[in-house]
Amino acid sequence: MTPTSNGPHPSRLQRHSLAAAVLLAMGLASGAAQAQLSTATITGAVASANAPAKAGLVVLATNLASGNTQRTSTRADGSYVLAGLAPGEYQISIDGQKSQTITVAVGETATVDLTLCGQQVTILGTLARKDVRNSEVGTSVSPRAIAALPQVSRNFLAFADLAPGVRFDVDESGVSALRGGAQDRNNINIYIDGVSQKNNILRGGAGAMDTSRGNPFPQTAVAEYKVISQNYKAEFDQVSATAITAVTKSGTNKLQGEVFLDHTDDNMLAYDPGEAKNKANGLDRAKFKQQQYGLSVGGPIKPDVAHWFLAYEGKNIATPRNVGLANVGVPIPVTGVAGTFYALQGSTNQVFKQHMLLGKLDLELGNDQHIDLTARIRREDDFIVENSGLSAPGNDKTRKVNEDRIDLRHTLTRDQFINEARLGYESYLWSPQSKSNTPLIKWFISPNNLADNSKREVIWTGGSPDRQERDQKGFLLQNDFTWTALAGHTIKTGAKLKLMEYDLAGTSRSVDILSKLVHNTTGNPIVGLDAANPTADWFLREAAVAPTRVTYKNKQVGLYVQDDWKLSKQLELNLGVRWDFEDNPLNNDYVTPAGLVAALNRVDIARYGITPPAGQTYAQSLAKGGININDYISTGNNRKTFYGAVAPRLGFSYDLMGDTRSVVYAGFGRAYDRAMANHAMDELQRNLGTGDQFMIRNDYKMPYSDQVSVGLRQALNLVGVDLNTEIGATYTHAKNQFNWFSGDRDANGGFGNRGGSIDPNWGAGPQGYGMLVLGDFISQQKTTTVFVRADKPYSRDSGWGGGVTYTWSDGKTTNRDWTDDTFNWGYGKPGDIGGFYPSKLVERHRIVASGFHEKLLPWGMTLSGRMALGSGLPYRITSCPLSWDACKSFYGDPNWTRQFDLALSKGFKLPGGELALRLDVLNLFNTVNWNQYTDWGGGPGNPQNFTGGDNPDTGKKTGTSMPMRTVKLSLRYLF
Repeated sequence: MTPTSNGPHPSRLQRHSLAAAVLLAMGLASGAAQAQLSTATITGAVASANAPAKAGLVVLATNLASGNTQRTSTRADGSYVLAGLAPGEYQISIDGQKSQTITVAVGETATVDLTLCGQQVTILGTLARKDVRNSEVGTSVSPRAIAALPQVSRNFLAFADLAPGVRFDVDESGVSALRGGAQDRNNINIYIDGVSQKNNILRGGAGAMDTSRGNPFPQTAVAEYKVISQNYKAEFDQVSATAITAVTKSGTNKLQGEVFLDHTDDNMLAYDPGEAKNKANGLDRAKFKQQQYGLSVGGPIKPDVAHWFLAYEGKNIATPRNVGLANVGVPIPVTGVAGTFYALQGSTNQVFKQHMLLGKLDLELGNDQHIDLTARIRREDDFIVENSGLSAPGNDKTRKVNEDRIDLRHTLTRDQFINEARLGYESYLWSPQSKSNTPLIKWFISPNNLADNSKREVIWTGGSPDRQERDQKGFLLQNDFTWTALAGHTIKTGAKLKLMEYDLAGTSRSVDILSKLVHNTTGNPIVGLDAANPTADWFLREAAVAPTRVTYKNKQVGLYVQDDWKLSKQLELNLGVRWDFEDNPLNNDYVTPAGLVAALNRVDIARYGITPPAGQTYAQSLAKGGININDYISTGNNRKTFYGAVAPRLGFSYDLMGDTRSVVYAGFGRAYDRAMANHAMDELQRNLGTGDQFMIRNDYKMPYSDQVSVGLRQALNLVGVDLNTEIGATYTHAKNQFNWFSGDRDANGGFGNRGGSIDPNWGAGPQGYGMLVLGDFISQQKTTTVFVRADKPYSRDSGWGGGVTYTWSDGKTTNRDWTDDTFNWGYGKPGDIGGFYPSKLVERHRIVASGFHEKLLPWGMTLSGRMALGSGLPYRITSCPLSWDACKSFYGDPNWTRQFDLALSKGFKLPGGELALRLDVLNLFNTVNWNQYTDWGGGPGNPQNFTGGDNPDTGKKTGTSMPMRTVKLSLRYLF
């Protein structure tokens, strides 16, 4: 076992612990308010019909579901602020006089002006536009939308792309990813009841979103959520792209709940083109069924005082995959080893099981104190293969996910402030494990029996090499403060201390990976293709990597202040700043192996025909290419902590006429994120042997993005329908994104005179070792969007609601692979980003529309629908038309994608409740949405495509996104 790190240096750790503890203690002593990560605010002014505004009027908000109350008093100018409200329906009372019901959503600041008329409180203006005076870019997803809109997976994030610039993608294996613009999917964050779900270890942004076919949270426990794609306020941390803030359901004064079962099977899912082709060749897909089930129930322990809530959701999903030999394109012999491949054909199911449980208790300790206790458990078992189209039986593994979270929150409410103190614990484990010890063999065949570009993959046999465990644990201490006594100001401050522990173990290559070429006549492996091993029957061997382990601790501190300053009835400023700090994000105690350090400083040798001057070391060769290798050699005490994560958040909104019909807004903000701890595991694991060597730059920089937005919100009435419309533009420039890149250099500091090729030349690492791979915070992304949207708010009278958003986007990245991968092999000198390239993560055009209607159809049926229309994600074609040393990138023009989903539901009254039947149809028109293409243009020779390369299959459609037509039947009992 590898020696482990014991965390940061004591003096630094103690100094920052003391600072954080003092700040937290100050907040606890002074009283603080809930940040709007999980709550809502009602603000406005109170006036009398016959008198000017009065100070000192008692304003009381009563939650109609739970009976909880919150009070404040009007300030000198007659204004009031009710902060820290749980989303829901409220009755507002002023000195005993009641208003009509007001509904507030998570993260909403509702402007509600009131007037006293006799014994009645009257709301001025329209509640349909109570949340337009803000500078955020995003959208709220209501409880009705979550319940009504069609979907199959029950992943509440599926509706996040209703916000401009946001994508929610599901790949062919069922793994979902949430993205904002051209940024890495790691840069998103999800907040549940105000608690960050950030994944500190792996990709995906939030915990358990890395390579998971499951849902991050039980949908039946989500009350509502908000998607913010730009200009979030200072409360939001560890995010530089899309932010999701969701609030969970709570028990109410009435016992109520829901039991559900969703069902889909092989007769309810149309064949995709690959499955249809396999079926025509006699290889039909396996029979399968997919079921989701669960319940949620809550009620009073004591009405108006204490409540409980419980939610459980489970998944048991079988997904068919087919292994066939029909697509190889080269005849496969029926003799020798190749003859055994035929028996491995067929269809099998990959089974996924998930269990999620949430429990919640809330208690009122008098009129001014409230306690919430929430506990959550998540378990996943995913039986998967290495390659869904090539893996033979046995080439598989089981991937486990275990997640546990506990959150205790105390809220103290007084007339002019609210105090929220929070304690939390989290534990998250991700563990793919193979039981086989046999090498993984990738079998190829080619018409000329050479391991050149004409070879075709046939099948994978042997075991999976994946045996890993990634574990993060953490304790959270947090306090937030909102002060409302000063007229025109809502001032929020907060402090957070998080004590994280990382335990990273195992290896992703526990067995050898061998690539073998079978003879196209005899069917047996060809010997002698590997010059280094002339008697071997493989042409490429990736040696097994021994399992390793690294454990270390990391302290995270966050401080912020936010002032929402209402200068007048029309103008509001949103002024905020936050500072974040991590003392040990990437294992400061790591020491670069002495043998590697010696090799880096050894006298260099000739490479690619370039002979170094006498006595020139490899380190000096690197220096000619702009690399100071000492910046990457870690001594265990020279890694630098980053203190500069100061992030201003500035915004304004201006109500042109003072009636909320026309509101102009703009904002600028800097948002810092963090790097994955798994990079430290890569560095440790790769450097134990003499293979490829990974080295992280000691000068740590936190990734961030600068965001600018401007827009106009306008109320319109078209053919008698009131609409909230918006037009806006955003720009995001993300910097300091972590990338691994090639450190190999020749004696002149170059890539061996590659003639401008997009790829560096390999094999120029330090003597006695493989490639030199360097990790640095050097990648950038840019995204520009222009969007237009219209929304018709739901009302009980109309019985319907809906909206449509069109987004034009231009996404660019410095990664020469055009994607968000952490490996960027084309990178040149440090500081030289090499220009910007198209992003493979951003569509140029995208339209998303959704809506539901409760009165359109007879017999009380509800109809809902969703449409997503996009120009498709571009792809990068690599082609070498002139020579193998001058490869270039070419733009692959994608096909447009189209998906229309429909849902129909009907409720039947039963004693004690209601039975609901529902039919969901995804991709109603069974559109084939292509998203994978042959991206190899070929080499020099006979031009066969627009790149000049010799591959006639360039641009050929090979894979799809989005499901084919899928039918889901649901049965629900609500009580």
